Amino acid sequence: MRIFFYVIILGALVSCSTKKHSVVIYSQLHHPHCGGAAPTEETIKGYDTPNNMDIIIAGQKDSTKWEINGSRNIKLKAGSYSWYQGNKATPTNELLTSLENDLNSNYVIKGAECIDEWKKQKDGVFQIDKYSDTVYLTLQYKCYTGVLPCVNYIGPSYP
Repeated sequence: MRIFFYVIILGALVSCSTKKHSVVIYSQLHHPHCGGAAPTEETIKGYDTPNNMDIIIAGQKDSTKWEINGSRNIKLKAGSYSWYQGNKATPTNELLTSLENDLNSNYVIKGAECIDEWKKQKDGVFQIDKYSDTVYLTLQYKCYTGVLPCVNYIGPSYP
């Protein structure tokens, strides 16, 4: 009887550790105040905007890639997760070509080594447990250059 009880407890623990939890993932860009008119108290805080962004979520027990349009309901196992912008999976030479085609002479691209280092960096981390219901994934938008740190803006800026 005692062994039967331990088997039931062990089975319950195993099923709890493999169960996926439903969570809502919000992806957003945080825009700081970028000059122009003097900032108000509200604009000093910046603002968050939803976006259409591919997100790579990587954990020891579960990994996935999603396009998140503001928010998405997904199921993940309990555990620790790292997340990355989906464009970090794009080959470096494609990113460089895209930047060269999209940017004008007001920008300087730091090069392939910078992009390779950026691609290795996590954009954030989060935990999933039985109490998790909402996760916010926030990218920090940089004035004039966006979310890629391998671009310098050298053109005119406005105080």
